[in-house]
Amino acid sequence: MEKAAREISEEVRGLKEEKAPETAPQQESFFLKWGPRAAHAQEELAVTNASIRQLKARMKARYPKLKPYLEKGLVGEGADGYLVLRGAEKLSLRERALLKRLVDAENRDRKALYYEVMKALGVAPKDLPRIQRIFAKEWQRTAPPGTWIEIEPGKWVRK
Repeated sequence: MEKAAREISEEVRGLKEEKAPETAPQQESFFLKWGPRAAHAQEELAVTNASIRQLKARMKARYPKLKPYLEKGLVGEGADGYLVLRGAEKLSLRERALLKRLVDAENRDRKALYYEVMKALGVAPKDLPRIQRIFAKEWQRTAPPGTWIEIEPGKWVRK
């Protein structure tokens, strides 16, 4: 799960190119050579499906619009894996509305991404908070300098 979160956050933030999905024959030969446990581990490292690719593409396209707000400290990376508005009252009403729409759209896509990754890995819905924390650490790690980071609920530091 950590590897999937790392790869997705790096790709969305433009730090890494998207890997092409493996073809079924390669996965089959891997399975036959190494067995089910190794095949599952390989599958986990290449978590993707059409929904995940679509979500990543939207998030990647949105990131250049969010980045300046992250750098200025007007948007923070929460400990729960979602973006949080911080200090947006400094903005004009028009810019604040635009920023809120960006943050809301990003958070909707993140929520959908977490559920899609859970389904792809066969993780139980009760583990959603754990998945959100894993992703939160990666979003925080890949956030630009100046971003507010929630290191634990209610405790924020500037990156």
